[in-house]
Amino acid sequence: MLDNKTELHPEHSHETWLGLQPARHKLKEHISQFLTSNVGWKKIDDSEHPPVLGLKVSAGLGKTRTALECIAQHGHDFLENGHILFYVPTLDLAVEAERTFKDLKSDHPSFVMRGRSALNPETRAPMCERADLAKKVAKSAKSVTRAICREDNPNGESFEAACAKGCPYLAQEKTEKNHVVFLAHSYLKSKPPLAGNVALRIIDEKFWKEMIDLQTLPHDAWLFAPDHLKARNLSGAYEKMQSAVTSALKAKTPVHLALRGSDITSETLRDLANAEKMALPTLELDLRSPDDIVRMKVDTFDHAAANSIRVRSLICDLLAKTIDHRGTERLSLAKPSEQSDHRALVKLHQVADLPDDAPTILLDADLDETIVRRFCNNAQFERLLVRPKAHVIQVSDRTLASSTLKTEGRQKQRADVATIIKREVERAQSNDVLVVASTAVLHALYKYDGKVFEETSAKPQKLYGATVRRFGSKLLGINTYSDYATIILVGRLQLPVVTIEDQLRAVFGDSDVPLDLTEDEKLVASKTSILRADNKRVEAKFQSHPDPRGASLLQQGREAQSEQAIARLRLLDANIPKRVLVLSNVPLPGLTVDEWIRFDALVQEKTNVQVSKKYQKLEHAIREDNGHKPKGLRLSAAGLFGDADKVFPTLKLAKEFRKKLRTPDVLDWTMAIAAEMGMSATHVQLSKGKRGGHSTPAIVFTNAADAQQRSRELWPDYDKYVVIEGSGIAGDDDTAVVEAI
Repeated sequence: MLDNKTELHPEHSHETWLGLQPARHKLKEHISQFLTSNVGWKKIDDSEHPPVLGLKVSAGLGKTRTALECIAQHGHDFLENGHILFYVPTLDLAVEAERTFKDLKSDHPSFVMRGRSALNPETRAPMCERADLAKKVAKSAKSVTRAICREDNPNGESFEAACAKGCPYLAQEKTEKNHVVFLAHSYLKSKPPLAGNVALRIIDEKFWKEMIDLQTLPHDAWLFAPDHLKARNLSGAYEKMQSAVTSALKAKTPVHLALRGSDITSETLRDLANAEKMALPTLELDLRSPDDIVRMKVDTFDHAAANSIRVRSLICDLLAKTIDHRGTERLSLAKPSEQSDHRALVKLHQVADLPDDAPTILLDADLDETIVRRFCNNAQFERLLVRPKAHVIQVSDRTLASSTLKTEGRQKQRADVATIIKREVERAQSNDVLVVASTAVLHALYKYDGKVFEETSAKPQKLYGATVRRFGSKLLGINTYSDYATIILVGRLQLPVVTIEDQLRAVFGDSDVPLDLTEDEKLVASKTSILRADNKRVEAKFQSHPDPRGASLLQQGREAQSEQAIARLRLLDANIPKRVLVLSNVPLPGLTVDEWIRFDALVQEKTNVQVSKKYQKLEHAIREDNGHKPKGLRLSAAGLFGDADKVFPTLKLAKEFRKKLRTPDVLDWTMAIAAEMGMSATHVQLSKGKRGGHSTPAIVFTNAADAQQRSRELWPDYDKYVVIEGSGIAGDDDTAVVEAI
């Protein structure tokens, strides 16, 4: 097979790669120094913000364990002042992190914070006896605990539901000593049931998605002034406000300017917000009532009407705060869709702030400074990046999007992916192979194999002998696949543009810099470069968001998901040779590529040149000889027209073929094609006139001893037939023109 090369230009990586052990040493040093420097920090007033350290650390470096070791070593002084909260994406990871912490034999007390519906590890029953009811109540109650568990009245009397006594969920709040508490990211936005102060926060993996909250209001609940505003003589003001906002959102013009142009003031908007708050119905529950009565009241309460009032109040409050400034882009309109029950929606994009009462460390392989600074403007950053140890193959010409692979007419693409998976399983022999794809792609691949992908199954599922997993948060942080030899990423996970822009509005919608949104929810073509394993780069095209902040958010859900999946094989200190196949051309910033190859070439185990249009055209010319074994072929434009007129029926087509295609390249290609066909091939230079002059390159399909005689028989009009021996097969050089003609 020809070697794969690509036209490269030397360029150093934008990151500085560290050795594995120096990086681990620096990681521990940075965390330890931060802890010892900030152990006595206390918030004096609301304008003060705690110190924040952001560590961008290669996945597999051991960031979680290192942080736990540092807590074990330096945590005592922090625990004198409050709890140490260690956040991870999921409850399962919280359990795993606490187990690792206990293995360190630390004398610091610790526990895992569990939500109401989580299983009690001792009883295997939900932590809250009425977890299902709590979920319903949460829609309309300010505090679920006060609504259905316990409450103190103004007279100092306490009331409890029958199930509150001995409730394992509520017992977490009564923890007397300060602990190292392991909990899910969801508790960053909702205060955990935990008494006491917080002395330190460590947030492992990206957190910002948990801080976003999208509220929607049906258009019919927005279009008309609600009746309760009439009593306050605010109906006219509401209709003016609603009309101005709706017109601006439709026209994609600044909302605050439209409000000012309609003589709406911040005072009017505050009056509307307060009127809505006053009208908000209360879900009245008696803690002493029987459970069936409580459930009946919850089920008959009009949660939708209450939500509409609440969202209108939030909208008016947002507009009141921003009308006299730059305005806001945290409002948008959504057309009717199946997901919205065919109703148009007004969308309110909200984002919660990170708690700022304690020093905070952020650990993330994909940490993005632009996004983090939105939440922690005073954050300090360090990067500790180690080059992965693996042979990486990435396709250069396909995205293999979910929409492509699941379409009925794309059976060939599914067959090609199946071919690659089967081949890699066979290549790995006794070692394991992991396949990661989106849910839709896995359904399509299983259907092609005549099987059903069970996405809710807790058991590992296999496809052609490979273990399969879906892209997503459940892949984060796990070490289950560290001994696997190969990973194949089929396509990539890309959120719909509307979802990315919902995130963009929430996180950056109040920025001083206006948002640059897409047209018709379409990404734009962008260019970047792929870093090769030899530290050279090759240009790559991909789709991105026009706003750099939107591009960062997109990358956090697309490129980062792919890199996190690859990191499950723990490539930094692999003890066996590992292979990574990326079946998508989306560049991955943290990955160096050994083979940047076309999809068809990978499927056929060929090179980029061998699957190019020009190479295939030449191959067709050699094979096309009225069904007989070919004898020879001149490689000039005139020679191709004369010797292979079925493939090159005109001289113009032959000239187009040779345009920008160097003679050494076409010679090498011809030799390679002959070798594939099992034929001998010899290079001969043909010329006319005894004094030489211009010569014509030709190949005769015979050995060197017979080459001159064969040339005379094929082309008797020439005077000289010079056999060139020792012509080798050149590499796959994409500097030759291989595009369609």
